[in-house]
Amino acid sequence: MRKAIVSACAAVMLFLSGCGQERLSPLGNLGQPSLSDSLVYYYGLAQGEEYFAEAREDTSMLSRRERERYLKGLKDGLRAVEEVNDTYNKGLEKGIRLALALYEYEARFGETFNRELLYQSIAYALEGDSIPDGMEVTAHLRQVFDKLDFKKREEIVKNMHLSLSAEAVRLKMKKLADDLYVTDANPGSGPLIRRGDYIFATLNYILESGRNLEMPSAQQLMVGGPTMSEVMDRVYTRMRKGGSAQYATTAFALFGDRAYQLQLKPEEVVLMSVEINNVINPDTTGKREVIAM
Repeated sequence: MRKAIVSACAAVMLFLSGCGQERLSPLGNLGQPSLSDSLVYYYGLAQGEEYFAEAREDTSMLSRRERERYLKGLKDGLRAVEEVNDTYNKGLEKGIRLALALYEYEARFGETFNRELLYQSIAYALEGDSIPDGMEVTAHLRQVFDKLDFKKREEIVKNMHLSLSAEAVRLKMKKLADDLYVTDANPGSGPLIRRGDYIFATLNYILESGRNLEMPSAQQLMVGGPTMSEVMDRVYTRMRKGGSAQYATTAFALFGDRAYQLQLKPEEVVLMSVEINNVINPDTTGKREVIAM
């Protein structure tokens, strides 16, 4: 905290030097401030500095409207806490955390969750004579979560196919599956690649917006390996050595749950160029370790 106060002091001196003539700081309104007033004031500036640090990640927070909303919530929170009743404060803190959690669940599942029902269920548990069976409750909760996840996944896949099919029509690509379209450039030569073959492939991933994902372009791998997605297995097993093609698929089909880690929407269309530079069939060479995995 001391470090934050020192940092805030430097920041506020810079701030006041630029616009101190336009408005008087809250500390200046106190005349001769006490040490406690000074600590609170600079601690507040440090908190303001943290707000702007967070706003660098979420630029909507920089707007005057959002800053005013934040300050309203801050004031309500400062007034709500009761010094003499720690249990009340724990309930207040839990209520805020649960409200934020419900907003996250609504964004995740596309559902609306009843706040009053949540309160009533907690009250039912607290006001009863018996403690709820934790294992039984957790099992029911897990079942509901799984159903919601499955329902949302179905919606994602449906929207994914609609978005992808529209883009494929625009690019005049041929459909291979609901989540894969192609335009062949060079058929290559030799037999089709089979599962278990080792290949050296060059790939390039580009989004509809034109942004290159800039992922490693040259890959050495075994077709049909345990980490290979179903869509890439389908891509490779229809190609030959020296072949090249342009594919359209989705972030979800290509990367699965990793799409979220790559900050991609599951239904986002990914345009992918694939070139097969070399193919090694271990059945004929007997060298399954030719390419390092």
